[in-house]
Amino acid sequence: MTAALGLDQLSPSRKDGWKRLAEAQPRMQPDQLSRRQLRALDESARDAYARQRAVWHANLTVRTEQLAAIHQDLWDIIDSNCQDGDRIKGAVAIDAFPGLGKTTAACTFGRDLHRREIERGGAVTAGGHEHLPVCRIGLTSDTTMWKVNDTLLEFYGHPGRRGNAKQLASRALDCILSCYTKLIIIDDVHFLDVRRRDGVEVSNHFK
Repeated sequence: MTAALGLDQLSPSRKDGWKRLAEAQPRMQPDQLSRRQLRALDESARDAYARQRAVWHANLTVRTEQLAAIHQDLWDIIDSNCQDGDRIKGAVAIDAFPGLGKTTAACTFGRDLHRREIERGGAVTAGGHEHLPVCRIGLTSDTTMWKVNDTLLEFYGHPGRRGNAKQLASRALDCILSCYTKLIIIDDVHFLDVRRRDGVEVSNHFK
């Protein structure tokens, strides 16, 4: 039996949740009903309409000039990252006050990149692995090298999550390369404390 799960029931920090988010069909805006039309609905229909409106309004994304500009910069950086593996690739840090849409900007861009790469390369890589163009992970206040690599493995659903930080990093790299991952979204980098040894190690690991 296949269970139908809503987007709010799947975490985008795991591949199944991210794919559901990135590949979902656009939500349809609910019809605007007059008070008279609302009164004409029975209790069940009125409740369904209220839930549909609640989901719609809770997930609005307004494409402001700032969001469009960030996305354009991200496309420029991603599409110019054609360096070979022995060369440094560019990275981006989106910085702003809380609540201004940093995560939304990153995830909506990641969704668009995911769709483009799947359309170009298909859902399966040449090696027969699942094609996952984007990996999205979240950091916590106690982030360490081991925790970062464990979180990466958790996203990919890798079963080998025992071992030291170096072993987990090697497995995570295998996942990234095997799944043709082109972009890793890290939310939020401000959790790193560069005054601590762990913070410096994780920062260098990202570089």
